[in-house]
Amino acid sequence: MDNTSINERHPLPVGKLAIGLVLLAAGAAMFFDAIDVWEIGLLWRYWPLILIAIGAAKAFEAFRRRQGDGSYFLLGAGLWMLAGSFNLFGLTYSSALPIGIIVVGFGAVVHAIIDVPPAAKENGNER
Repeated sequence: MDNTSINERHPLPVGKLAIGLVLLAAGAAMFFDAIDVWEIGLLWRYWPLILIAIGAAKAFEAFRRRQGDGSYFLLGAGLWMLAGSFNLFGLTYSSALPIGIIVVGFGAVVHAIIDVPPAAKENGNER
């Protein structure tokens, strides 16, 4: 009998889990709004949090695999849109754009440093 735990054989796909949970929550909210149980008008102001949640979960999974997937673009776009839509720190969409660019640039630098090339990963030669 193999004593390896399920988590060691099949790690939890955090990015897929986040997307599924976001879709479940959005669908339930829209359903409750459609049957007049709950008004979600104010909730839609927070839609950039969906991008942030998906981007952060996929970034976590990419860091764990040490292989970039561009999830920092979702994270940067979500932070930019959240700052612009709520006028955080007096920022508008145009003045908040540098925040998104900084997040995307930071993600690219981090992945350039920690990512393992696919050929090295296949051979088991990680840095």
